[in-house]
Amino acid sequence: MCKIKSHKKSGFTLVEALVGTAVFMILAMSVYQTYTTVLNAVSNSRAKITATALANEQFEIARNLPYAEVGTVGGVPNGKIPAIQNLTRDGKEFKVITTIRSIDDSFDGTIASTTDLSPADYKLSELEISCASCKKFTPITFTGNIGPRDLESSSTNGSLFIRVFDASSTMPLSNATVQITNTEIYPSLSTTDVTNNDGLLQIVDAPPAVDSYYITISKDGYSTEKSYKTGELGTSTPVNQNPTVVVRQLTQISYFLNYVKDLIIKTQDENCEAIPNIDLTLKGTRVIGIEPDVLKYNATSTTGDSGEIIIPDLDYDTYSLTINNPEYALLGTATSTDIVLNASSTEETKFTLAEKVAGNLLVTVKDSTGLPISDANIELLIGATSTAMEVTGPGAKICRPEGQALFTGLLPENYNIIVSKTDYINYTGTLDLGVVWQEKEIILNQ
Repeated sequence: MCKIKSHKKSGFTLVEALVGTAVFMILAMSVYQTYTTVLNAVSNSRAKITATALANEQFEIARNLPYAEVGTVGGVPNGKIPAIQNLTRDGKEFKVITTIRSIDDSFDGTIASTTDLSPADYKLSELEISCASCKKFTPITFTGNIGPRDLESSSTNGSLFIRVFDASSTMPLSNATVQITNTEIYPSLSTTDVTNNDGLLQIVDAPPAVDSYYITISKDGYSTEKSYKTGELGTSTPVNQNPTVVVRQLTQISYFLNYVKDLIIKTQDENCEAIPNIDLTLKGTRVIGIEPDVLKYNATSTTGDSGEIIIPDLDYDTYSLTINNPEYALLGTATSTDIVLNASSTEETKFTLAEKVAGNLLVTVKDSTGLPISDANIELLIGATSTAMEVTGPGAKICRPEGQALFTGLLPENYNIIVSKTDYINYTGTLDLGVVWQEKEIILNQ
């Protein structure tokens, strides 16, 4: 008898293979992520060590310069050190921003107390080092003091203190950017710094100069203020005049920054349809010069094809608007087109216009006190035949101003006009409508 012997084959099923592969991939990804995290940490640490070594290198360069040359090129104090450098170390490019300031130490009195004739006691060097090509590298700031090798002598320079305030609260404004330029001295200077927590920037050891230090103050969310040279605004006297720095004396100036807001101006018809390409002039009330007044903001612009214009970063102020297109009439019964910008005001302002063409008639209806009357019925008749009827706004035409109604496409005829409103006495009159645009005001009595 012949027996058949079976043989079992051992192996993995498809499901087992997929599960095993998935587990392997999870473990491999975890190992890879851990590896890359460690690698990035090592790289970042190495970049910080390189940045620290670079800072020490820059401090040593500064300390080995003659003391009079310790300063930034074009800065205060002026010196041999570039304000911005791009330096390559360890295969990476680092950006080094250097700020050097002369410091008036209180141990021997200060220029503010008029007891220190040589206020530049030592120099403070600040380095900000960043690396754009380094992953997750946060800029590092290093500071160091550099003192003179010799005893003090009477200074041949002066000092300039700049104070910046919030105009609405009159509180000191910290971290405001202050740009100072002077091209009328040699060597010329251009430097930028920020105010401290007390809203103060102290420039010690500034070269003496008359009316030639140009100051520009700015901060995000605030207005930009600047100084002007005498005669720069014509015969007007600048409100913020360029400061004068005198030898061994302190010059102090103050600036007030306003909050700013974007203003959107839209021009439309009574059906709320955009009217494009309207020229307008916008004037504020704040002045940069007096006798005669020179306005800080006085500009002409156009609403463009969209019937809209966005004017960015306007000071909190009251602005008056003028429409410069003689072929359009500005609708509305208000005698003022003032726009008030403040914390609670809207950024969008709409103006309703109408074309001044033949056959168009604008009727304004008011009560005896001069207030506009809405929902008044206006009927035009030729003889006894009614030809047109309108209702004063806003009504169904939501962009029609209160107390006004616009008739369009009328024939040049003699019209009888009847105006009625509940609780008011009806008005009846005549109107000779020629071939020109006309406006008519009607008073309803109770």
